[in-house]
Amino acid sequence: MSDRKHMNKIRKKRIKSIEEQITKHKDKIKKEKGRKDTTKDYWQKEIDEKFEKQIEKDKDYLEDEHGNKKNS
Repeated sequence: MSDRKHMNKIRKKRIKSIEEQITKHKDKIKKEKGRKDTTKDYWQKEIDEKFEKQIEKDKDYLEDEHGNKKNS
C-alpha cells in the first residue's frame, strides 16, 4: 500500500517538474538563438517526443490507480 502512495507522489512531482521543463524549453525557443546541437527544432522535438509522452504515461498511471481503487 505504501508503495502505491509513494509511486503516486513521485509521479505527481515528475509531472510538475516536466511541465516546468516544458516552460523552460518554450522560453528557449522564443528567446535563444539556435546552435549546431540545440536548434529550435531540437527543443520542440524534445518537448513533443520526451516530455509530453512522459506526462501522458504518468497521468494514465494515476488515472488507472484511482480507477482501480474505486473498483476494489
